[in-house]
Amino acid sequence: MNHVPEAEWVAYLADKIPEALKIEYENHLYSCDKCLSAYMEAMEKEEISQDNEGFDIDIAGPVMDSIGRLKGGSVEEEKQPRNEKSLRTITRHYLIAAGFTILLMAGGVFQSLTEYVDSVESSSEKEAQSLTDGLIDKTFNWMETIEKKNKEGFRNE
Repeated sequence: MNHVPEAEWVAYLADKIPEALKIEYENHLYSCDKCLSAYMEAMEKEEISQDNEGFDIDIAGPVMDSIGRLKGGSVEEEKQPRNEKSLRTITRHYLIAAGFTILLMAGGVFQSLTEYVDSVESSSEKEAQSLTDGLIDKTFNWMETIEKKNKEGFRNE
């Protein structure tokens, strides 16, 4: 099957084509990225037209064209699907992050971090235990001195 023009996708969205042709178009979408992008553009235009139903003037297209001409770039470059650009960017970032992760794992950075965290945790547990033991010892010593003073006080009387 050849590529489906955008006008046909608009008709498809408006439910103005026969059911057999709809099924054929849907099956074609699974295998053709170009037609999928044309379909997505038709959907966006349909959404915009539904949002602007009360407005007769569509100024967004001409304004964007003139902005493109002022920037010196071509209008066709701006109409390149953003999904493809963002997908490439996301993929590039993912591959960079995966590469750094592999390098850090191979270098043993994560292993040394876990060992450091374990040593900090064990030292904090020891300090907590020794602090508690120290408080208990001081409390018992204080109670013993009070008892000694009480016994000495009773002996003197």
